[in-house]
Amino acid sequence: MRNKKKFLFFPVLIFILLIASCEEEVTEIGGGFINGIEIQEPYLVENENITAYNEKVSSVQTNNTTTYKLGTYIDPVYGTSETSILTQLTLEENDHDFGQDPVLDSVILTLPYFSQQIAQDEYELDSIFGEGSFTLEISESNQFLRPIDPGENGEFEENQIYYSDQLNDFLPNINTNDPIFTSDVITPSDSTGVKVLFDQLSQDVTDTLEQSPRIRLKLPNDFFEEKILSKAGSEELAFGQNFVNYFRGIYIKAEQQSSEPVMGIFNLDQPEADITLYYRSMRNAPSLDPEAEDSLIETFNKFNLKFNGIKVNLYDKEESIDLSNPDTVNGDENLYLQGGQGSMGVLRLFDGPDSDNDGVSDELEELRSENLLINEATLRLYVNEEIAPGSVNRSNRIFIYDLDNNRLLIDYQIDPTASPNAPDQSRTLHLSPLAEDDQGEFYRIRLTSHINDIINNDSTNVTLGLNVSQNVENSRLFDVRDSETERIEGLLETSLTTPRGVVLHGTQSNNETKRLKLSIQTTTNN
Repeated sequence: MRNKKKFLFFPVLIFILLIASCEEEVTEIGGGFINGIEIQEPYLVENENITAYNEKVSSVQTNNTTTYKLGTYIDPVYGTSETSILTQLTLEENDHDFGQDPVLDSVILTLPYFSQQIAQDEYELDSIFGEGSFTLEISESNQFLRPIDPGENGEFEENQIYYSDQLNDFLPNINTNDPIFTSDVITPSDSTGVKVLFDQLSQDVTDTLEQSPRIRLKLPNDFFEEKILSKAGSEELAFGQNFVNYFRGIYIKAEQQSSEPVMGIFNLDQPEADITLYYRSMRNAPSLDPEAEDSLIETFNKFNLKFNGIKVNLYDKEESIDLSNPDTVNGDENLYLQGGQGSMGVLRLFDGPDSDNDGVSDELEELRSENLLINEATLRLYVNEEIAPGSVNRSNRIFIYDLDNNRLLIDYQIDPTASPNAPDQSRTLHLSPLAEDDQGEFYRIRLTSHINDIINNDSTNVTLGLNVSQNVENSRLFDVRDSETERIEGLLETSLTTPRGVVLHGTQSNNETKRLKLSIQTTTNN
């Protein structure tokens, strides 16, 4: 070991002496060379050759989503949105055994709120917009919601898509003139405490349950006595498809009951969302003696109808702004982004002159020829607080994606801050939440890998879509139907989960300091 240490000492000493002797020379050269590679000072390229314009989303797919909106939302910029739900009911159990002489005790519809527990007996509601109140009206639907699209030539190959603007198509088949039930006034923001329920297990045994906040409505027995219990043992209740053909669903509508509106968002696929029929019937008493004579006892039972079938969110909107004529050539002064059946932004980067008409702008060709190292590339989008001064209705996140191919950008996929279980803090490197500087409130979108691929890897300079976002982890794509322009084909689910919106300064904004621009921090790799 001693000899080995001596052997290593001499090369190290020689290396130190060489560095010392060359220090003056390196200093004279200026510190810009390492191993013969010149290291340039970083410099900033601000690209304003961006075309950004608005796209109205007048009809978007709303079946097969994870959340459904119910209520009224009023935005001072975008106007009023009223949302309702048309849903099938499905059997939790085929050919259910109701026992002998079943008697219906009660029917309960349950819609759990999105909530998180913050104290022993207190919850915080996550998806309630507004402090107002409404009543819920439940009507029977005779609208057949088919699962498969027959196609133009009877192919039957694609799932049927239902859209947000189909309310008037469905209303003739919904019995709204004679609803099954109308609730008392409900104020969702008051529902922050624990729900204490009592479940009758037998004549003498009652179970006490503590549950998270939810809407619980006691529906009329007579309707479900005739619709369900009278069909016990019949073909209508034997199989799921038989049942949805027989009982085609219900329509849930919220009627505003206060000066301030309110809208709630619900996940109807979660296990606790259902219609439960509580009933008594006579059944054989349990016995361990195989020779004992059968004896009937009264039992307490329940039968669940789930919301696991086809569900459609339907919109009734009063528009306050006209986005029917965007400037797709020069870009718009402002970008109007609103969730759901609202509006979005469309962006084309490096959209300057193309003198040789090869489909690549002169600016992008020059950047590609300079052998650049892309250190960082960001879009900074300022809120137009003159048009939308209030922050209550403002979305905290926005989302960008490849609109040409309807897919996520590489910066989204490689973001190390991804946290599916905490969407408020997820992917903040790529999609920063709303922030503020001395110019005002803004969103920052980091596109470093995307821009590097365009400049250095000859990737296609795709058109980008810009949406508001409630949950950046909801990145599934939903179909958009727009007979006027057909410029966009898909909208991310993240935009469907919020009614909120925002107004941003566009590329033609009168405020030049807040105009949308792409900032690229780069060095030359010589």
